[in-house]
Amino acid sequence: MKKIISKGIILFMLLILLISFTGCTEENKYNDNPVSVNEQSKKNTPIELYIKQNIKLGLYEPEEGVYLGAYVEKNKNIEGDITTFEKIVGQRQTFKVFQYTMGEGLSSQEILKCMAQRKVPYIKLLLGNDFDLTSLYRMISDINASYSVPIFIELFPLTSKISQPIVYKETFQRAHEIIHKYLDDAVIVWSVDSSRLYDMPLYYPGEELVDWVGINIYIPRYKDKLPYESTYIEDIDFWYKNFQKSKPMMISGLAISHFSTIDHTYTLNDAQNKLHVIYNKVLSLYPRIKSVLYIDVDMGEVVKNGADDYRITSQKQLTEYMKQAFKNDIFLDEIEEIHAKRQSSLYIKYDIVAAQFDEDLYLSKQYMSTFFKKVPLSKIGMIEDLNGEKFYKLDDVKAYNDFYYNR
Repeated sequence: MKKIISKGIILFMLLILLISFTGCTEENKYNDNPVSVNEQSKKNTPIELYIKQNIKLGLYEPEEGVYLGAYVEKNKNIEGDITTFEKIVGQRQTFKVFQYTMGEGLSSQEILKCMAQRKVPYIKLLLGNDFDLTSLYRMISDINASYSVPIFIELFPLTSKISQPIVYKETFQRAHEIIHKYLDDAVIVWSVDSSRLYDMPLYYPGEELVDWVGINIYIPRYKDKLPYESTYIEDIDFWYKNFQKSKPMMISGLAISHFSTIDHTYTLNDAQNKLHVIYNKVLSLYPRIKSVLYIDVDMGEVVKNGADDYRITSQKQLTEYMKQAFKNDIFLDEIEEIHAKRQSSLYIKYDIVAAQFDEDLYLSKQYMSTFFKKVPLSKIGMIEDLNGEKFYKLDDVKAYNDFYYNR
């Protein structure tokens, strides 16, 4: 005898079946139904991705803010006086910069005067010919004493004159040992001229020998009598991404020409624009740059064939601009007296290529596993392209990670 199924039972079974299809949890609402891209256009879009991460702060590194400093020793107009420089630009400086040479030297009295002016001494020590350490020993002899503030020493900056990377690193290590034997308060800065950036991997002396890293940027009007095309933004970006996770960073020498004897032309607007880029845009885009030291000199008064005038203090337009720029609260008057090991959160910068579908940005699965390992992919909007590659909606990740991006 045939069994007769009632209409009620049939309706009940249909209801159960419907629930089984519609009862998906919030967790898998995206990935059970990936969006097809057959009708969408995909294009690659470069972005700057800033992800907040915990880092170990360096020696005397402020958690927030930027130290300032200037080299004025060769500026005859202000008689090499850092306090006069401060009055002209309207901002106290953290560092007074010295360049130690065999011919001029540097005495403990000058260090003490610097400290009496409430400045931290910053000494640029160039490497001697044939890796000779005579200048180092003489400097230590000249200034050897115990001081109440640290002394920053920019040890053997990597310039165009230096070759032999193995010998250079060995010499740097030896100099590091000598400095710490006699100068307890020394902070070692390793710096590189922007022209030697791509040699950094060969010459970097090592994490344990360096407290801060610097970059020296000189922007003349002409080089070899040809107009100088500066790539300082690209240079800073490359340098920054190499050290942002490991060391506090500084622009250890900045000099922007506004006049050259080659064409006897003033370019004050251009110089002002470059100052704005450094002191405003760069410091906001590269948050681990914690210091900027300006080289306020007329090269015509320093070397025989000097053509460029880098002095801010000689031009009212530039000093008035700097007075406005220095009103920003990020600039610090004094060095932070903190020695203990500390942690801080910082936005780390990555340049990557996102996939753009319509107006939304997506990251490949490889990028997700690199930058957002702990994000549950099942909760992120996903698109699969025609090749079967999966992409995850970047804005959905904000619910799980602190980051931002610029296109």
